[in-house]
Parts: sequence; C-alpha cells; structure tokens
Amino acid sequence: MKDVVFKIKFNHPNKLKTPKLNVNHFKYICRRPRVMHNKGQNFCCFGKVKEIGYNNFGNINDFEKIKNHIKEKSKNKTTFYKGVISLTEQDALEKGFNIREKWEELIKNNSSKLAKQMGIKIEDFEYVCSVHMEKGHPHIHFMAWDKNQEILRTNIPKNNLSKIRTELTNYIFKDELENLYNVKNKSKEDFKTFVKNIIKEVDPLFDITDEEYKKYEEELKSLDVDLNETKIFNTNLDEKYITNIMRDIYLLKEDLPKKGRLNYAFMPEETKSKIDIISKKILANNIEIRKSFANYIQSIKDITEFSSKNNKYINKSVKSAEDELLKFTGNQILNICKKINQKEFNIKKNEFEKIKEDIEEQQKNFERQKMLGLVTNLINFMTKNENKNKNIKKQMADSIQAKKELAKKLENKSQIDWENER
Repeated sequence: MKDVVFKIKFNHPNKLKTPKLNVNHFKYICRRPRVMHNKGQNFCCFGKVKEIGYNNFGNINDFEKIKNHIKEKSKNKTTFYKGVISLTEQDALEKGFNIREKWEELIKNNSSKLAKQMGIKIEDFEYVCSVHMEKGHPHIHFMAWDKNQEILRTNIPKNNLSKIRTELTNYIFKDELENLYNVKNKSKEDFKTFVKNIIKEVDPLFDITDEEYKKYEEELKSLDVDLNETKIFNTNLDEKYITNIMRDIYLLKEDLPKKGRLNYAFMPEETKSKIDIISKKILANNIEIRKSFANYIQSIKDITEFSSKNNKYINKSVKSAEDELLKFTGNQILNICKKINQKEFNIKKNEFEKIKEDIEEQQKNFERQKMLGLVTNLINFMTKNENKNKNIKKQMADSIQAKKELAKKLENKSQIDWENER
C-alpha cells in the first residue's frame, strides 16, 4: 500500500502551560534544521491567518507577529491542532514531493476537507505550515485552529481523522487510484457481461414445445440420467456445463419461497447459501468469469489498502466485494427461476385452456343432442297427430259414406222420394 502518514494532536487549552507549548511548537516546526525557508528568511512558514492580515494562502514572513498571535489565542483558550503529513522517500520522489511547492499545493487544495473533518467552518479555518525535507522522511507540519472558537474543542473523532488520511491519499495518488478504479469498473462490467451471456445460453429452453419441455424437466430431475444425450442448447459452451447448472437450478427452485419477490436480498440465509453454491460453480467452470472476478477483487483490495493498514478492514472490503458479485450472479439465477415459473404457468394455462375447450365442446355436443332429441320428439308428436287426424278424417269420411249407403237402402225399401223429402 501507499504509506501516507497523518497524525494530529493538541495541548488541552485549559492547561496553564499550553500557550508556551504552542509557541514552542511553532518555533520548532519553522526553524528546525532542513526546513525549506521562505525566500530571504531563516525560517519556513506559510498558510492563512486572516486576523493578522494574511488573507490568502502564501508565505508568512512576519515570524514574531504570528508567534505572538498564537500566544494570545492560546491564552484565550483557542485549541491549536498540531498535525503532520509524511510520505516515504520513494513515494515523495515519484509524486514530485521533493519540492516545497508540491506540499503547499497539497495543503491549499485540501484545506476545505481538513476544515470539514476537524469541525471548523472554512471561513474560520486558519493554519500555518512548514516543510521538512528529511532524508527518507519528507513531511509537512501544520498548526490549525478555529479563529472564532466559541466552545471548548478537544479530540477529533478517529473516523474523521481516517477520512482526512483517505482524502490526502486520494489526492496524492489520484493517478494510481484512477487506474485502479478503471480496472475495478472494467472487471466488474466484464464479470456481469460474462455471467449474463452464460444465463442467455438457457433461453432456448423456454422456446421449445410444452411436451419437449416437460420431458426435459423430468430428465433434469433424474440425477442418475445421462444428461449429455439431451441437445436443446445451441451453445459454444460445454453442453454438460450448461445442463448441470440447469439441473441445480431446478432442484433449487423446489426450495424457493412460494410467495414474495424472487430477489437474492429477500431470500432466507439457507437459501442464499444454496444459490451461492450454484454461483460458485458457474465461476469455477468458466475461465473468463474467474479472471474478471479475480481482477475485481484484487482492485478492491488495492484501493482499500491506499487508505487503510488495518487487515481486518481490508478483509472486510474484499468480503463485501465478493458478496456483491455473488449477489449479482444469484439474481441472474433467480431470473432463470422466474422464467421457469412463467413457462410452467403457461403450460398449465395451456392445459387448462385445452380442458376448458374440451368441456365446452362436450357441452355443445350435449346441447346439440338435447336439441336434436327435442326436435325428434316434436316431429314424432306432430307425425302422430297428423296420423291421428288422418284417421279421424277417414273415420268421418267413412261415417258419411256409410250414412249415404244406409239412406239409399232405406230409400229403396220404403219407396219414399227422398229427394222431394229433402
């Protein structure tokens, strides 16, 4: 890692010796051996102290004036923070910090960040600095304070100090960090692309017929079957690789919650572990995914090491990066489960529609048969009535004819003139 040292301390403002200690520290940092003097002076001092006329960042050439100012402010209980920023000699040479101007630039461009983390308004932030070019240990000293301090100031939270160190590191090594972030972003995008491409290989499964799909599903669930015989995927990858992944996914699907969103973040921990096993199997069997995964994790480690020496924190960052990629892969796996659910829903829907059509057709046939029976009965009824009417008419006709014949007989027998009688 790049070793940027940042330290800060202070003498408690309520102690009697504090004004003297603050003045002595100022004299020490400005006049000790190997300081990089102001031009024409025997000391090094630059910064911003508005209260004595140094409104803009630059050289402060009135040594006695600033010394007395620090003394008076200390007597008035102002807290003076004493800080140091240092680099290794190699890093200082590589980044150009072998000249005073680079150190001045470092403080000037980061003064607002220093003020923020120290809890001081930027308009009230005053400071003096001195550069020490010691061999093997180039560094800068600074004293900073709140010119309008109204309350007692003491310790700065450790987290804030850590943020200052990170800000300084990011500034000094911005080129190296930019390269690392480029590697990080590219490897992350590569990883996502490779995983998505693997997942896309199973899309043809959802375009086959329902019968083919059901047959394939049964084969996948039979763990002892030779799945290499099944040829559904038109893939450049190993057929067995894709098929084994699909088999694991089908087995996983049986354990997924039946309600709620299929999202990795919402899964029970036990289910997450099962999803992670499939994700790691995808990683283990594809060289491109393995490479992009490794590059991403290494870049996270390198970036973290820029701002921390704490192995526990570094390992935590690495673990978090691994979890991030496993989560992404896990959600891609769950997307396949969603497609499976949709496919199976469509199959059941199609089967239901077929059954419904059959029932409707049967109902129609029943109605047709029922109507045919009614029509037949009606025809039979009408036919019977018609025959009955014919019989009645015939009987009536027969009756009239019989009467006529009877009358004729009677006429002949009685010699009655029936014609006149009528």
